[in-house]
Amino acid sequence: MPFLVITVEAGLRSMDTRFEDAARTLGASRWTVLWRVTLPLVRPSLVAGAVLCWARALGEFGATITFAGNFPGRTQTMPLAVYLALETNPDAAIVLSLVLLAVSLAVLIGLRDRWLGSS
Repeated sequence: MPFLVITVEAGLRSMDTRFEDAARTLGASRWTVLWRVTLPLVRPSLVAGAVLCWARALGEFGATITFAGNFPGRTQTMPLAVYLALETNPDAAIVLSLVLLAVSLAVLIGLRDRWLGSS
């Protein structure tokens, strides 16, 4: 996630805000400005950040399997549990994936003031 946040933040900081200002003066709503102006302008940053996240995730997954081992109950991590459950019980893998997603979302929501400032 840090790779995505840093890359998108750099894209947002380097974006020319005059396009958003022009859209607002022409009567566009906040959502229209977001979807029609802001996201297309930062799309390259979003794609680059997503690729960096994917590469890092694959690297971490491989390193975990290789060096930490995969002993259920001792050294098994959640991504490895999802991987193994996917082979035998896809429903359990989906549930574990949703748990990981919920934890990630809770952390991001909990830290949003740190990134966005306490307004």
